[in-house]
Amino acid sequence: MPGIRKKAVRPKNCDILLFVQAKVGVALMEAQNVVSIRTLRDINEVLVENNLKEIDGEEHRRFRTHSELSATLRRAVVLLANSHTARDKVLAVQQIRQVRERIAKAPVEAQSAPAAERATPATTPATEPAAAAPRTTSVTSRSRVEPATLREPRTPDRVVLATDTVTDADLRYISHCAYGAKAALSMALAKSKESDNRPGFYTILMEGADVVDPQARPRIYDWQNRISIMFTKAELVAVAAVFYGYLRECSFSSHGPAHDKGFFLERKDGGIIARMNATGRSLTVKIAAPDMVYMGGLLTRQIRAEYPWLDNEALTGLLRGAFAATPPLANDGPRSATQPGSAAREGNGARQGNAARQGNAARQGNAARQGNAPRGPLADQCASCGADVDQRVRDYSQQKYGQTLCLPCQKQRH
Repeated sequence: MPGIRKKAVRPKNCDILLFVQAKVGVALMEAQNVVSIRTLRDINEVLVENNLKEIDGEEHRRFRTHSELSATLRRAVVLLANSHTARDKVLAVQQIRQVRERIAKAPVEAQSAPAAERATPATTPATEPAAAAPRTTSVTSRSRVEPATLREPRTPDRVVLATDTVTDADLRYISHCAYGAKAALSMALAKSKESDNRPGFYTILMEGADVVDPQARPRIYDWQNRISIMFTKAELVAVAAVFYGYLRECSFSSHGPAHDKGFFLERKDGGIIARMNATGRSLTVKIAAPDMVYMGGLLTRQIRAEYPWLDNEALTGLLRGAFAATPPLANDGPRSATQPGSAAREGNGARQGNAARQGNAARQGNAARQGNAPRGPLADQCASCGADVDQRVRDYSQQKYGQTLCLPCQKQRH
């Protein structure tokens, strides 16, 4: 009817638009894996998930009296919870440690004022200002822990950052030893000595000792006369590749002041056969699967300590790409019978004929097998002619001559 105004009706399209925008915002937060940090429980959950110590009551009271440090801590925790790269997580952990060190040294302010405010309404309600009530209520609401149902769900696929608190002075106290019936082998964290033109690097000190009396129980090992070898940078990653399963065997020599020490590692029978030798001495220890885990952890720690920007995924990818696809490691089957060792066992005439037929291919194949050991032959090959040597012959020659020699080469020494 004319003269009567119609009541204004809000279009339904506005409600639909607001609803869609809210859903899109939630979807974007979920897609970006954003974790909300609101309460002390949220902060402690992030710290525990990243192997950091929780904030206790005393530390929490200190943060409440230092707002700047509290805000810095919250920003670092948010960065730690929402970052997906190892670099961001390392930076966040460093910031959290620095803030917690500062708050531990900061003076504790008096807490009597809030207590007086809480006691004032019960004693003199008329003298309490009216504006103080909302402020006290807001503080109480911020300090109250929210129930778990009100927090946003957390993503289960968050990367856990391994913390490392080992100092250089404590390296020699962290080691693992594998014990055998005739010998024992130990791996310990170490750092090489600095020189004038280059700094020291993180590495592994491997030591082996023979058993004093095989019949005695418990076994006693002669660690005073041990064989000690410190890995070079190239040897460190090669040994790690053996423990990771990307390399079947590796051999290195020319260690020590007299260049008479060496070692050989080979994956065999569900473990790793480790041999160490020096002049006139040789020992063999089988590293079982549990020992492989602990020793592999030491190797991983030293590589990552030397290159802290590498995470576990990058390290395993590099080891796989560098060692797993090399020709001598792609085939784990029996060794070929046409290796240079077969010619040595067939006499001088057969050796010359076999060498003539193989030519450059034989030399390249031998170099490929020893590509990770440029300073000498493998431990199961003759040091003189390169022939394959049986284990009993190898042990005898190591004890008598200090190196691996086949029977014909041993006869030539007499």
